[in-house]
Amino acid sequence: MDVNFFDLSGGINQSTTKTELGLNPKVIYWTDSKNIELYNNKGLIRQNGNLEITHLPNEEGITGLCEMEAEGLYKLLITTESGKIYVYSELSEELTLVDKTLTGQNVVLTPFLKGVIVASESDAMFYIKNNENYDVVEYEVNDLAGNTLYPESITIYKGRVWCAKDSTLYYSALGTYSDFTTENDAGYINEFHTDTADIVGMQTYKDYMAVYKKERVYLLSGSNPDDFSITLFADKGSYSRKCIANVDNKQFFLSNGIYALEQVGELNQIRLGSEISQNIKKEFNNLDPTRYDRAFVINYPNKHQMWFFFPYMDDTYFHTIWIYDYLNYCWYKRVVPQNITSACLFNSYIISADSKGKIYREDYGITFNGEGIEFMWKSPFLSLGNVLHRKLIDEFYFVLDDIKDNNFKFSIYKDYDSEYQDDV
Repeated sequence: MDVNFFDLSGGINQSTTKTELGLNPKVIYWTDSKNIELYNNKGLIRQNGNLEITHLPNEEGITGLCEMEAEGLYKLLITTESGKIYVYSELSEELTLVDKTLTGQNVVLTPFLKGVIVASESDAMFYIKNNENYDVVEYEVNDLAGNTLYPESITIYKGRVWCAKDSTLYYSALGTYSDFTTENDAGYINEFHTDTADIVGMQTYKDYMAVYKKERVYLLSGSNPDDFSITLFADKGSYSRKCIANVDNKQFFLSNGIYALEQVGELNQIRLGSEISQNIKKEFNNLDPTRYDRAFVINYPNKHQMWFFFPYMDDTYFHTIWIYDYLNYCWYKRVVPQNITSACLFNSYIISADSKGKIYREDYGITFNGEGIEFMWKSPFLSLGNVLHRKLIDEFYFVLDDIKDNNFKFSIYKDYDSEYQDDV
């Protein structure tokens, strides 16, 4: 009698047939799953749910979230569809309304020092201090034509605030968020490498700042205007400013797949890594390419995961979340019932917000805020040894962890005989 054991750590794989998925018993890939993740890197377990931690005074959609941290105290900056700005204190569990109203919906939030820089497509940059009254500091920054600058991306690099609008980079004087005029300290870089395409996003990576356009990525180096230098790195760019994330030694970004800049070798050279989304590439056919700029990613170090929020063609909100486990190099799928509009990392865990003004702690509890979690795992066809030999199954065992809730239905089929049409 042959005994077969299976390592289930492959994750979802849409790139090959279900027969091939089960041929290698060393790593079994999944035909499909929903709200399932790896347990102890080998088994399976239902994902945790979420729990509401606060809600806005009035029901309205939330457009942005950003962590504010100072001296070990965590606060959450919240922007809404009506333009209101709130700050939620984790310590007091209270919401405070900030004395400032936004007019735009595409909000850019960037932490700097102890506060947050805020801007939108119709709101000039301003700074919210992390003090008792959350004072707002308004200042004027002009573009090359002398008009008010409405940056599409903001990041921090080498102690300066960097803003991008169209094909121009603007940088502040060292250590400030409001001084963009001091000669020989603040300035701009326009249409570098004679490339007039719009800048999509920017992110610090190692000793560089990666500048992403849709079709290519540049690396900026230097610490002052005298030695700033920009080099073309790759003909592969990012589709979204919010879908760029530093994880361990790599910087991941969304293009026609998910790729990474990575530093390798004794000389610490940077190269373009291989695509990590090959196993779920089929899913990209269901995404809405006209809304790629809304996609965003959150690095979740506690569980060695990246959570990708992709816009689907048939969905206005983010109900389906793709999770990449970068410890086991595999993909999971999470489906939530709430109409998620935004999310961020807050005090090391993931916070999400919905269209009704509710804010949730993700990966927490055994329900979706009181609603049962629908979960499913579907295996490939298992060859159980040599594929050329017919077999009779004498015994079939599941090893269950009795400290967990093991209430689920199980079905088995053989010889490709299945009730599911997609198995034909």
